[in-house]
Amino acid sequence: MKLLNHEDFTPIDDYKGDMILIDRLSEFFPVNSWSWNEGEVVELDDIACAIHDGQAEESEPFGDHWKHICWESKPTEWHIGRILYFIKNPEEIRDIEIDNVCNGKYICPIPVIVDGNHRLMAAIWLHDQGKMEKVHCMYGGRTDLLDYLTGNTEERPLE
Repeated sequence: MKLLNHEDFTPIDDYKGDMILIDRLSEFFPVNSWSWNEGEVVELDDIACAIHDGQAEESEPFGDHWKHICWESKPTEWHIGRILYFIKNPEEIRDIEIDNVCNGKYICPIPVIVDGNHRLMAAIWLHDQGKMEKVHCMYGGRTDLLDYLTGNTEERPLE
């Protein structure tokens, strides 16, 4: 692993995010399903069915811990509606917050979504439809993994 110098870091005020390849990011989420409510899973097929059935989209943000604190759980249909909103408004799929899994004092080369699961699921759905290749993310993890996720290297970090 490369050791970083002070000059290798972008000042936080200057950081505008990164465009990450959806196919590379989805390698780390092979099941392509999410769960907001215990025992209830949302899969990409559920999104296709909701589109077919004409389910309403949901524009109300879901708790991002800073701007839109979530005091209550939402039904699974609400979450599907939120994903549909982003599918119908792909220009709003941005600023997905990504960090890395940590194990003790070790930072693993495995991304974790801090905020933006609805946006990511919409981006993956659009990617599967051939309508989106990259997604805008705010990344706060290892640079070797970022290089892989952005396509700057073909080498996926292993440790």
